[in-house]
Amino acid sequence: MPERHPGWVTGINDFEARLATGMMVASQTTADVTLDPLRVRAGIRDATGNPGLVRLGTNKITVNPFQAVVQDPARPGLGPFLVTLDSAKDLPLTAADPSLSRIDLVVAEVNPGEDPGFTVRVVEGQRSSTPQPPAVTNPLHLRLAQVRVPAGAGTPTLTDLRQFTAALGGILPVRGDADLPANAAGSVFIYRLDSRQLQVRQGSSWVPYRPPRGSVDVWNPALLQNGWVNYSPPGGSFPPAAYTITEDGWVRLRGLVKSGDVTKPILVLPVGYRPVFQHILSARIAHGQAARIDVLTDGTVVSPYPTDVQPSTAWTSLDGICFPTY
Repeated sequence: MPERHPGWVTGINDFEARLATGMMVASQTTADVTLDPLRVRAGIRDATGNPGLVRLGTNKITVNPFQAVVQDPARPGLGPFLVTLDSAKDLPLTAADPSLSRIDLVVAEVNPGEDPGFTVRVVEGQRSSTPQPPAVTNPLHLRLAQVRVPAGAGTPTLTDLRQFTAALGGILPVRGDADLPANAAGSVFIYRLDSRQLQVRQGSSWVPYRPPRGSVDVWNPALLQNGWVNYSPPGGSFPPAAYTITEDGWVRLRGLVKSGDVTKPILVLPVGYRPVFQHILSARIAHGQAARIDVLTDGTVVSPYPTDVQPSTAWTSLDGICFPTY
């Protein structure tokens, strides 16, 4: 029958216990509507210390400690295994062949019929002029790294193959494009270790995450000071002075203002909309001239007109004023 024993009740067997544990791990989607609800994303649990990282040494390979989830991709109904390498492990690297190259794989694999049932080892590849990675026949494995051993006295090179996993609902670390989940639930967030970017699924693509619009990208009316007022000519429709902040932390100003004291601030931006450094920007004023606009770290927006520009109270445009808050 399709119903299984619930977790941690008397009489459950080993794979039912693994299924129950797998409920706490991020899912793996393959577009198989029958078995996908049982699949978990196999991989290393991210932590400090660069878990599972493989390093090349002199005639050896060293694997950092890690914990991971391993599942048979063809039989998710048997449940995933939770494995641990509790200290760094050194593995011998066979010397190079004088005339032929090879590719080795560093793998972590589960062997339920053996003690302790979990092994981290090197799978040595065939020597060839055109070497290929060796096949790993045990489906219960994770690939940690690939080592290319050139012929003769060449220096071996290593490629990181680690795949990471996360708790259910957690943010999934990925190394780059090659590690992106081919299919994923719409609720999955990923963190790109290469670009340090948070991404979400949009259709068939992964795109940078942007927070939902609320106060972001909403124009807030500016409180004008020192005699400055909005410019509203008869029959015109110029925007009133206002400010907004974009989702990536840039503040924008807009509006046409007039009649103020050109030696004093036009407005003061509130906390959260102020720059870290003072910015000198340009604006258009009446008579077709350009003027300087300064935005100070206390939020003051002022136009210190240079001596070679005739101050004008006819109008000053704030359109195009833009600066970061970081």
